[in-house]
Amino acid sequence: MHTVRKRAGMAATALATALGTALALPASAHATQGQDGAAGAAGAAGEAGAAGAAGTGTRGAVEFSLIDTGAGIPRDGTFRLGDLTEYGIPRQTTEKLAAGERVGEPAPAATTAAAPDYTIVPGGEWKDRDGWDAVMRQGWWNGANGGFGMTKIDQKHNLSLDAVKATTMYPRPGPSGKEQIGPSTYNYRTEALRVQCSGWWIFRTCRVTEVMTVRAGIDYRKLDDGKSFGAVTAFCEGVPGRCPDWVRNSINI
Repeated sequence: MHTVRKRAGMAATALATALGTALALPASAHATQGQDGAAGAAGAAGEAGAAGAAGTGTRGAVEFSLIDTGAGIPRDGTFRLGDLTEYGIPRQTTEKLAAGERVGEPAPAATTAAAPDYTIVPGGEWKDRDGWDAVMRQGWWNGANGGFGMTKIDQKHNLSLDAVKATTMYPRPGPSGKEQIGPSTYNYRTEALRVQCSGWWIFRTCRVTEVMTVRAGIDYRKLDDGKSFGAVTAFCEGVPGRCPDWVRNSINI
């Protein structure tokens, strides 16, 4: 299904194809029709009108997040909003952000499972960075520490299937990016970047304001269906319980 390090030439097209819908965080409350009219008087009426649903228009603060896919987004400096296309974000997504529009919809919550469910969820088969076959099973969660799979990852840790896919497809470079912790089990780590921009349209100045490490554990031992056990869990390191919504809603997953 629709983020400074270099990683093996993978960027937006591969991520958008595998992960699908792009998501963005709204930067503010809805703008009024009068504000949109004021923006039009400033010479950007069409774009401000399109931005009314998200409330920022072509001028003002914009906030979003993305998964670091190794495309080189600067963490310590600034960049223009329009430069996102150079870092693998589709132009259409960049233009919607510039217009202050909401991009996509938040990932839906996982189905509740009261007992272990080994069914592979829809879209729950993909390949990791090295071409290994990974899966996401429905799993379950007991409300504490017990459980596995999509139910636990979603309900306990507030992460989506797409976030797990992105973490395994674009792990950080080095041994901690894909780390073997058992005979068939690997931990993957990557970073989610929170970005804030100010200014006008695609010329807004943006900077990374927060970095969060996402860890996903995959068990590759085979089950009776011939597929791997799959995702055991995924969470934000250093965060007890649920990851922030801005991690889940990264625009390139």
